[in-house]
Parts: sequence; C-alpha cells; structure tokens
Amino acid sequence: MLSRRPWLGLAVLSPLAFGLALGAGTGCGGAPSRLVTVKAGTGEGDIQFEVKNLTDVPINNFYLARTESIPEQVDDNSPEAQNIWGGDLLSGAIGMGQRVPIIVPGAGRWDARAVDRDGRYQHVSGLKFQAGGRYILELNEGGWRVTK
Repeated sequence: MLSRRPWLGLAVLSPLAFGLALGAGTGCGGAPSRLVTVKAGTGEGDIQFEVKNLTDVPINNFYLARTESIPEQVDDNSPEAQNIWGGDLLSGAIGMGQRVPIIVPGAGRWDARAVDRDGRYQHVSGLKFQAGGRYILELNEGGWRVTK
C-alpha cells in the first residue's frame, strides 16, 4: 500500500541520511579495535599474539606496556612515556590488511599502542594474555586519536 504522505518517509530518513553523510567525511567513525581470543590460555606455553591492521593506513610503530605501569595522565612525548612504553616492537610497518606476530614478554594485562605515519595513535587498554593462548589484536579505524 502506498503512503498518502510521501514526505513522511523523507522526514524519517533525513536525520539518518544526514548523520551517515556527516560521519563519512570526518574520518572518526568506524569499528573500534578489539582483541580476538583464537585459543584460550592453558596456563602453560608461549603466548601467540598477532596484530592485524584493518585500518586504511600502515602501522609504523607498535608498543606494549603492563597495564598497571600506565599512569592516568602522562605527556606522550615525555621521557617518562618513552620509559613506560619502551622500544618499538616492529621491524617494519604493518601494511593495510597485513598481520604480524609480536612477542609478549609474559602473561597478564597489557596495554598496546599503535602509531601511524602521521603520529595518530591507538591505545588499547587491558589486553589479557594467558600462557598457551593465541590472540589477534584487530586494529580498526574507530580507535585513532591525535597526540596532545
């Protein structure tokens, strides 16, 4: 049955269409990054961990730090921040659609920091790794932040 008020459909869809059009050009949208547990930890053995780049830019740097060592506020460019995060764990950039293995020093809760060529970063908190487990961190577009 056809509606006698065709403008009603436009009125209902307009806010949705406007929101989609607005979000499409900002570059802020997209799925959040997430940790996928491929195999639960057994308590024994190595931790198998990979970072998968599902963003539209290469990941140039990747860092891990124990969650409890990350203060609530720290200047990203300070020597303190560099001490907390340590050295870059990548030997080269992670291209779009690629994934690379990363060595996790031990079981527990870890924070991850990925940085692109423009200095944007993603901070993923509280990644729980168990010995003998297999994990993939999927980096998606929704997690990018700009350095303060």
